[in-house]
Amino acid sequence: MRRTTTQKLAFTVALICALIACESNPTQPANPHPPKAELQFVDLQGFDRDLAGSLSAPLPKVEVAFYDRITPSALPERLQHWMASVESSGGTVKVVAPSTGITAKNPFLLMSAVSSLWSASKTVKEASKQAQFKAAEAYDAEIILKQDDKSGTVVDKVVFVQRKK
Repeated sequence: MRRTTTQKLAFTVALICALIACESNPTQPANPHPPKAELQFVDLQGFDRDLAGSLSAPLPKVEVAFYDRITPSALPERLQHWMASVESSGGTVKVVAPSTGITAKNPFLLMSAVSSLWSASKTVKEASKQAQFKAAEAYDAEIILKQDDKSGTVVDKVVFVQRKK
């Protein structure tokens, strides 16, 4: 059976179109949530996604600031999950007291109050095993406190610092 020039040309065009359609390295869409070194805490699942993305990047340091006044003894449960993941992987969670205005015994009380929040919670320990929280396993965390305008101590920010390998 003889093929005509038109049939050969049609076959070649069809083959080229098929090869173009089956590109071996398709372009990936840009990440709609690029990793950020600074995040604002909002008690929503989107925060977990953003923090997981930043810690998975991995960035050397990720800071989480707060819109609201958060006392050390009322650290949001969503953030406690991240702290539990840090601790369960052998990392440290450290409370950094403000440089002025606190007597020597108060930093110890603050540290014990904050650390007991996530250490004693069974729910938090279970949540720390979830995949999204695994991103925190390569980090240590610092809870930075400050004096607020009402002469109280509040959480200024939480800083995740990548552990030395």
